[in-house]
Amino acid sequence: MDSLDNTDFKKLVSQQKTIQMKIRLLALEHFKRGKSRTQIAKDLQVSRTSVNKWVRL
Repeated sequence: MDSLDNTDFKKLVSQQKTIQMKIRLLALEHFKRGKSRTQIAKDLQVSRTSVNKWVRL
């Protein structure tokens, strides 16, 4: 979890070219701010399984 706390996901999102990577990074930003994985999946219109995978990796 320390690596999540020290990462500026908003900056990384602005540097990405693909929508897929932007969504993944936004999911991690939301997770870092305390949103539930279920809520993140709903907000970003992705599966909860995907959110779980991104957080785990």
